[in-house]
Amino acid sequence: MDDKQDQSSKIERPHAHFEAPHEVVVDPELSKEEKLEALDSLEQDARQLAIASSEGMSDGEATGLQEVLHAKEVLELPPISIAYEVVLQDLRVRFANQVDGPMREAIQQALAGITEIRAIDKRQA
Repeated sequence: MDDKQDQSSKIERPHAHFEAPHEVVVDPELSKEEKLEALDSLEQDARQLAIASSEGMSDGEATGLQEVLHAKEVLELPPISIAYEVVLQDLRVRFANQVDGPMREAIQQALAGITEIRAIDKRQA
Protein backbone atom coordinates (compact mmCIF):
# COMPACT_ATOMS: atom_id res chain seq x y z
CA MET A 1 0.00 0.00 0.00
CA ASP A 2 1.47 3.36 -0.97
CA ASP A 3 1.45 6.44 1.27
CA LYS A 4 -1.60 8.00 -0.40
CA GLN A 5 -3.66 4.83 0.00
CA ASP A 6 -2.50 4.44 3.61
CA GLN A 7 -3.46 8.03 4.36
CA SER A 8 -6.85 7.56 2.74
CA SER A 9 -7.41 4.38 4.73
CA LYS A 10 -6.56 6.18 7.98
CA ILE A 11 -9.28 8.71 7.22
CA GLU A 12 -11.93 6.28 6.00
CA ARG A 13 -11.22 3.42 8.45
CA PRO A 14 -9.51 4.97 11.47
CA HIS A 15 -10.37 1.97 13.71
CA ALA A 16 -8.01 -0.13 11.60
CA HIS A 17 -5.09 2.23 12.25
CA PHE A 18 -5.61 3.81 15.67
CA GLU A 19 -6.30 2.26 19.06
CA ALA A 20 -7.60 5.51 20.56
CA PRO A 21 -8.84 8.87 19.24
CA HIS A 22 -5.91 10.79 20.74
CA GLU A 23 -3.60 8.81 18.43
CA VAL A 24 -5.32 10.46 15.45
CA VAL A 25 -4.47 13.89 16.87
CA VAL A 26 -0.73 13.20 16.87
CA ASP A 27 -0.45 11.37 13.54
CA PRO A 28 2.22 13.33 11.63
CA GLU A 29 1.03 12.10 8.24
CA LEU A 30 -2.44 13.62 8.43
CA SER A 31 -3.34 17.27 8.04
CA LYS A 32 -5.66 18.90 10.55
CA GLU A 33 -8.54 18.56 8.10
CA GLU A 34 -7.79 14.87 7.56
CA LYS A 35 -7.60 14.32 11.30
CA LEU A 36 -11.03 15.93 11.68
CA GLU A 37 -12.41 13.65 8.96
CA ALA A 38 -11.00 10.58 10.72
CA LEU A 39 -12.40 11.76 14.05
CA ASP A 40 -15.77 12.44 12.39
CA SER A 41 -15.78 8.82 11.24
CA LEU A 42 -14.94 7.63 14.76
CA GLU A 43 -17.66 9.88 16.18
CA GLN A 44 -20.25 8.49 13.79
CA ASP A 45 -19.30 4.93 14.76
CA ALA A 46 -19.45 5.80 18.47
CA ARG A 47 -22.87 7.42 18.10
CA GLN A 48 -24.19 4.38 16.21
CA LEU A 49 -22.84 2.09 18.93
CA ALA A 50 -24.52 4.25 21.58
CA ILE A 51 -27.83 3.96 19.75
CA ALA A 52 -27.44 0.20 19.38
CA SER A 53 -26.53 -0.07 23.07
CA SER A 54 -29.58 1.93 24.13
CA GLU A 55 -31.75 -0.41 22.05
CA GLY A 56 -30.17 -3.47 23.66
CA MET A 57 -28.28 -4.52 20.54
CA SER A 58 -24.78 -4.50 22.01
CA ASP A 59 -22.99 -6.12 24.91
CA GLY A 60 -22.83 -2.84 26.82
CA GLU A 61 -19.39 -1.99 25.51
CA ALA A 62 -18.07 1.53 25.84
CA THR A 63 -18.77 3.74 22.83
CA GLY A 64 -15.69 5.94 23.13
CA LEU A 65 -17.78 8.97 22.19
CA GLN A 66 -16.38 11.15 24.98
CA GLU A 67 -12.81 10.33 23.93
CA VAL A 68 -13.59 11.23 20.31
CA LEU A 69 -15.23 14.53 21.28
CA HIS A 70 -12.27 15.36 23.52
CA ALA A 71 -9.83 14.61 20.69
CA LYS A 72 -11.76 16.95 18.40
CA GLU A 73 -11.56 19.70 21.03
CA VAL A 74 -7.83 19.11 21.43
CA LEU A 75 -7.26 19.71 17.71
CA GLU A 76 -8.41 23.30 18.22
CA LEU A 77 -5.78 24.02 20.87
CA PRO A 78 -2.36 25.64 20.34
CA PRO A 79 0.40 23.06 19.65
CA ILE A 80 1.85 23.03 23.19
CA SER A 81 -1.60 22.49 24.66
CA ILE A 82 -2.20 19.66 22.20
CA ALA A 83 1.00 18.01 23.42
CA TYR A 84 -0.08 18.29 27.06
CA GLU A 85 -3.58 17.00 26.34
CA VAL A 86 -2.33 14.01 24.36
CA VAL A 87 0.09 13.03 27.13
CA LEU A 88 -2.59 13.49 29.79
CA GLN A 89 -5.10 11.43 27.83
CA ASP A 90 -2.56 8.65 27.33
CA LEU A 91 -1.78 8.65 31.06
CA ARG A 92 -5.50 8.57 31.93
CA VAL A 93 -6.02 5.53 29.71
CA ARG A 94 -2.98 3.81 31.20
CA PHE A 95 -4.17 4.63 34.73
CA ALA A 96 -7.62 3.20 34.01
CA ASN A 97 -6.07 -0.02 32.68
CA GLN A 98 -3.31 -0.42 35.29
CA VAL A 99 -4.62 -2.50 38.16
CA ASP A 100 -1.99 -1.80 40.81
CA GLY A 101 1.67 -1.67 41.58
CA PRO A 102 4.46 0.81 41.06
CA MET A 103 3.38 1.67 37.51
CA ARG A 104 -0.04 2.83 38.68
CA GLU A 105 1.58 5.00 41.35
CA ALA A 106 4.00 6.48 38.81
CA ILE A 107 1.17 7.24 36.40
CA GLN A 108 -0.83 8.90 39.18
CA GLN A 109 2.17 11.07 40.10
CA ALA A 110 2.77 11.99 36.46
CA LEU A 111 -0.88 12.99 36.03
CA ALA A 112 -0.74 15.17 39.13
CA GLY A 113 2.57 16.75 38.10
CA ILE A 114 1.57 17.58 34.54
CA THR A 115 -1.78 18.91 35.69
CA GLU A 116 -0.03 21.20 38.17
CA ILE A 117 2.46 22.41 35.52
CA ARG A 118 -0.43 23.32 33.22
CA ALA A 119 -2.18 25.19 36.02
CA ILE A 120 0.98 27.18 36.78
CA ASP A 121 1.50 27.96 33.10
CA LYS A 122 -2.06 29.25 32.81
CA ARG A 123 -1.67 31.48 35.88
CA GLN A 124 1.58 32.93 34.51
CA ALA A 125 0.16 33.55 31.03
